[in-house]
Amino acid sequence: MQSTVRLLGALVSVVLLLCAGQVFAAQEGEKGFHDQPPMTNAEVERFIADFPAFKQWMMHEGGDAQPVVDAKGQPSFLWDAKTAVWFSGKEWTPERFFYVMTHCSAAVALIRFGSELAGDKRPPDMPVIDEYEMNLVRRYEEKLLQALSANTQ
Repeated sequence: MQSTVRLLGALVSVVLLLCAGQVFAAQEGEKGFHDQPPMTNAEVERFIADFPAFKQWMMHEGGDAQPVVDAKGQPSFLWDAKTAVWFSGKEWTPERFFYVMTHCSAAVALIRFGSELAGDKRPPDMPVIDEYEMNLVRRYEEKLLQALSANTQ
């Protein structure tokens, strides 16, 4: 009986460890993932410089990071523990990097496809981008497109 209880406890621990990666979303109480301060010029420039390396790492190391819709029906973002490790020793936190990534990507898509993503055509996991961030992305559009589509090996 004790061995069964220990085995069950070990299994629960393993399941919790496996699921832990899916808990790495912005933990800001009642705030949602996208309820962060607007991105800055410096962050967009740093994102342009850092994203190709992150993309290459993801392709080779197989971390998991993806946009999702939270329990309140709002766009959010999840990543696993392996992906969180990539940010160790870097100027980014995962929360901020993925905020900038999703807002840059969404703004570029809106610039490129405008009315095709308007209203109820907007994907539910796509954040709402304010005019300040849209204008910021417009200034960096070509460099962002290059960074987002960088061919990594």
